[in-house]
Amino acid sequence: MQYDLSIEPVMNIKRLRSELKAWGRYWASQEKGLGYASRNACDRLGEPITTGYFNARESITPNHIILYDVKINGLAVKCRQAIRAQYVCRGKWELMGFESKKNFLFWLNRGEINLF
Repeated sequence: MQYDLSIEPVMNIKRLRSELKAWGRYWASQEKGLGYASRNACDRLGEPITTGYFNARESITPNHIILYDVKINGLAVKCRQAIRAQYVCRGKWELMGFESKKNFLFWLNRGEINLF
């Protein structure tokens, strides 16, 4: 039996990464332009990651962003840090405290695989 694409598209790594890029762009724009202007999006990388559904303006977060927030919060801390560094801060893994790029890529790949 063939898979019917009209029902639900197949999730693959390419689609996952494009959705994570959209997630990262959304949170980077929220951090940069809505009340966090005194600090850029990557200043707080060493601090614990918290996901709030209400921000200073109480704007409504899109459902697909909330879905990825919930999925990412279920990952290990290092996976969350790696995904945030890659997609929100555009690959600035050095700021997150990873010892090497190899270590960063390990946690990033592990997090992406766990999101399937």
